[in-house]
Amino acid sequence: MGTTNREWHVAHRMPPKPSEEQRGEWHAAHQEACGCRVPSEKEQALIDAWRAAHSSEG
Repeated sequence: MGTTNREWHVAHRMPPKPSEEQRGEWHAAHQEACGCRVPSEKEQALIDAWRAAHSSEG
């Protein structure tokens, strides 16, 4: 797909045993910051759900 943003990956580790909320937030941030790969369908669903839940936040 694209180049890995190594600095972002080093600075933003997925927490151990993340909740769905944490996973959605991490994958959403990852999608915006790094073009290393296309999210799987399951990951994209988490991203979409996380963004919908947080779309009204300022």
